[in-house]
Amino acid sequence: MASMALVVAGLLGLPVAPSWAGAGYWCAAALLWPGLARRNRIQALLLLLVGAGCLALSQRLGAVVDIERLLGSNSGLLSMLVAVSFLGLVSRPGSEDEAGFPRGRRAVASTLGAVHLFGSVINLSSVFIIGDRLSRKGSVSREQAIVLIRGFTAAAFWSPFFAAMAVALSLAPQAKLAALWLVSMPLALSGLGLTWWQLSRQQPGDEAAAVSEFTGYPLHAGGLVLPSLLAVAVLLLHQWWPALSILAVITLLAPLFSLVVLAAGRRSPLAGLKQLVNGRLPQMGNELALFLAAGVLAYGLESLLSSWGGSLPLSGFGATEASLTYLTTVLLSLLGIHPIICIALAGSVLAPLAPNHTLLALVFLSSWAVGTSTGPLSGINLAFQGRYGIDSFRIMRWNLSYLGIMSALVVLAIWLLAALLGLD
Repeated sequence: MASMALVVAGLLGLPVAPSWAGAGYWCAAALLWPGLARRNRIQALLLLLVGAGCLALSQRLGAVVDIERLLGSNSGLLSMLVAVSFLGLVSRPGSEDEAGFPRGRRAVASTLGAVHLFGSVINLSSVFIIGDRLSRKGSVSREQAIVLIRGFTAAAFWSPFFAAMAVALSLAPQAKLAALWLVSMPLALSGLGLTWWQLSRQQPGDEAAAVSEFTGYPLHAGGLVLPSLLAVAVLLLHQWWPALSILAVITLLAPLFSLVVLAAGRRSPLAGLKQLVNGRLPQMGNELALFLAAGVLAYGLESLLSSWGGSLPLSGFGATEASLTYLTTVLLSLLGIHPIICIALAGSVLAPLAPNHTLLALVFLSSWAVGTSTGPLSGINLAFQGRYGIDSFRIMRWNLSYLGIMSALVVLAIWLLAALLGLD
């Protein structure tokens, strides 16, 4: 919380170096390290070792390692994630009467809409709030798992409050959100529509059940209000204060919005802060370690590439290169490599090409949205395995057809955006 406050102070013009906040995040990661999952500790250590090796080699080649930049790597991204966690204090799916839960095709649509909209604001917690309401004997059905995972991950295509957007905008800060949404929002709707269509027409057998047996979660009109208000507020503030990136706007807006809503509802903002510090923030240890380590890797790769003075055998970054970058990232996610690692690598390798940031952001968001829904070692699928006992490799198998169709649509969207931007 202190680190986020330091970043906010810097955004407001106070003389605060990014390395101060970065040092705080590294201290927080060290304190939370013993409680991290073993797999996450191994992954973070590998990223740190590779990044440190690249920095050491680049230093031998004559590069100067900027310690302040190293400390401050991804501090802006992490501050946005902390800021977004405030929204969990004011946005929760309501407590519904189980007898009133919808069934059948309508239930698939309402559950997709509910987890997508709430997930776009409060992220992963929405999946488990709704999943726990639907679970029977501690687990959910195959169809419920598919709906919850795909509905949630599709928000990565567009939500400014998603970790995917934070990563994309940290590497492509000049991306135009309005232009990006022209293609990314239809992709999200396509993902939701494709899931509804596939489940509506599936025949019962083996693991699959008839859609008439699907029990879902209701979506009310009130569920649309907060996500819509927040998205409009982000765009208006960015328009009014164009010097601030979207990442910075969200970091400033989300805590302020949440505390005002708490105060307006006659709830104590201080009690809300205490709840956040004792509850949600300590649960961010895995994200904290992964993003800090990925920042070291990205800086190490960038430093090494610039020291070598080499260049890619490419003359630019157009639709073809963007499509290949997306497909490579998604294929690597099937091998268990988290998209954040591939994105950090791609950001460093592609930087000398001066790619269009809007097109680059679409590649990163799409890689995250499709890759995390299918990758057996993605955070959402591993969390599902831990909470509901569903093997993550089974989830991967259930979503392979989704990956194939959505990847074709993403490539089409990349070419469309490149044409709109006037790129080759």
